[in-house]
Amino acid sequence: MFGLFYPYGIVLQALAIMHFVRRRPDTYWLWIILMFGGVGALIYIVVEVIPDVGLLRGSFQVFPRRKRIKQLEGLVLDNPSIGNYEELGDLYLDDGQFARARECFDRVLAKSPSIDPLYRRALCAIALNDFAAAAPDLERVVSEDPKYDYQRAAGLRAHVLAQT
Repeated sequence: MFGLFYPYGIVLQALAIMHFVRRRPDTYWLWIILMFGGVGALIYIVVEVIPDVGLLRGSFQVFPRRKRIKQLEGLVLDNPSIGNYEELGDLYLDDGQFARARECFDRVLAKSPSIDPLYRRALCAIALNDFAAAAPDLERVVSEDPKYDYQRAAGLRAHVLAQT
């Protein structure tokens, strides 16, 4: 029974152990992989590895984001609401189009000054190496909420002040 996967059982065990080392599931899986050979490794792969493949789906979703950007670009022409510009700015920021994201956040802040678009505009300015523009935005964010973005805003503010 255990020799059933003989030439491939070793490969399955190696793959299962590599996954085990990276993900650190419950320790009993290591014993199952080692004691039951290829069969144990196959069981581990079916139970632990295959569900993890579903987690990768988000990292490969570049095209739906670009499709949504195109939809929002058309939508803001018809309905230039703050929410549409803010979502478009977030998508541009995620896509690495910092100048366009900054323009969207400028429009949002012109209508409704709030802390989130202000912080995101500062992130765009930092990415564009415009530390002088990022400093006042980060100052305001930190003055309103010192723990904003798990205190990342305060750290960025210190970094930006050191750059200017």
